[in-house]
Amino acid sequence: MIDKKKSFFIITTVSDSLPFFKGQIFVLKEFFDIELVSSPGIFLEQMSASHDVKGNAIPMKREISLWNDLISLFRLIFLFLKKRPEVVHGNTPKASLLSMIAAWITFVPVRIYYVHGLRYSGEFGNKKRMLMAMEKISCFFATDVIAVSQGVKEALVTDRICKKEINLIWNGSINGIDLNYFDSKIPTLKSIRSNYGIKEDDFVYGFVGRLVGDKGINELVAAFKEVNLKNSNVKLLLVGSYENSLDPLEEETLEEINKNPNIITAGFQSDVRPFFMTMNIFTFPSYREGLCLVLMEAGAMNVPSISSDIVGCKEVIGDGINGILVESRNTKDLEEKMQLCISEPTKIKEMALLSRDFVKNKFEQKELWQKTLEKYKEIVNS
Repeated sequence: MIDKKKSFFIITTVSDSLPFFKGQIFVLKEFFDIELVSSPGIFLEQMSASHDVKGNAIPMKREISLWNDLISLFRLIFLFLKKRPEVVHGNTPKASLLSMIAAWITFVPVRIYYVHGLRYSGEFGNKKRMLMAMEKISCFFATDVIAVSQGVKEALVTDRICKKEINLIWNGSINGIDLNYFDSKIPTLKSIRSNYGIKEDDFVYGFVGRLVGDKGINELVAAFKEVNLKNSNVKLLLVGSYENSLDPLEEETLEEINKNPNIITAGFQSDVRPFFMTMNIFTFPSYREGLCLVLMEAGAMNVPSISSDIVGCKEVIGDGINGILVESRNTKDLEEKMQLCISEPTKIKEMALLSRDFVKNKFEQKELWQKTLEKYKEIVNS
């Protein structure tokens, strides 16, 4: 007799976060009946269709909105009462908070809070205290807590957020890195230097991600401006979209981006691999991260990185091995390290050669999937 698969709900605030589980869902489906829950969006539809699982649309706001949050909570309660999931897997701050409360109210036996990052990091005053309180509530109502990285795990303990045992799967990461996809040796992949007027002898600093303040874009542009004054053959390639409603860039930064011919904005790109191949070094001066996937992607493409020395980045970047660590929010330190890359080209090439193996040994996707499945089976069986 074949045991009935336990129903397993994966929940994120917005559908854009569901691709974190791309491919992994096929592995989980071997033992669980998977359903996805998020705000309505194209990725909820795409992920549900491509993995042949049920999708449930529950509107949720990323920002704090008491009335809307209450409505979302009641909708989650109704969904759980109707479908009776046996496992609720909460991801991203708002969805985790609401789903852990709703799952506790409806007696869901296994409530997993997967901590992707600490939203309160880099915040101050009442906002920080409120965000920390939300994390504490999510941990309190969860039966099991999993941290995305060793740094996040340590912070949850140090900041007295969670009193439960905190799990870490392998070396961390929610989905690992697909080394078959992110591979600079794929014959069809080519650099796009000629598309953007970048000369072969230009040194290209690159960024991929949201063009917002807490990704360190203000500091990056300011540092590049100074490096550019000393070096004419440098370019800054920014790949990503602005989010003016949530965390807009400073006016001075936007002005420099618009007027400096050596700063290139490529907008959002569905395939970032040709852009990585255009970069000499990836630059990522973020303020806060859980475990930075884009640093893994760059490394898998044999691109070393300049990265903030923060939780979620220093687990991916070994200082002097596959990249260089800089102090977060320190424009001068960033400028000096960016200049160093031009002064020591041999060192940059050496780090590039080590980058892919560094990522492979710690975050290879299929190995992570199996270890993740084993952990979830252990949690459910216990």
